[in-house]
Amino acid sequence: MNQLSHTATDAFHSAFAGTLVFPEDPQYNEVRQIWNGMIDRRPSLIARCGSADDVVRSLDFVRQHDLPFSIRGGGHNIAGNAVCDGGLMIDLSLMKDISIDPELRRGYVEPG
Repeated sequence: MNQLSHTATDAFHSAFAGTLVFPEDPQYNEVRQIWNGMIDRRPSLIARCGSADDVVRSLDFVRQHDLPFSIRGGGHNIAGNAVCDGGLMIDLSLMKDISIDPELRRGYVEPG
């Protein structure tokens, strides 16, 4: 990943309601893992989104800094596309809400 200044990551963090995980954080290795244990990629930053707004902010950050990125849903992709090396991993696995509107006969399912 391009070397990002602390100012850039601090600004991202201040507008981000979810959790940012850096390689030096104790939970980093656990959070970056996916179902296929043969995949051992190391993103430079993991954005654990809690809302659609967090997803938008993450994509804005990627565009602003011209970063590679990956998107993780439930983490079950066998090819390992959910984790990138040296970029931003946008982690949607915490977004697990399901709601039903019986009048409209419509369901809403988050991607995690």
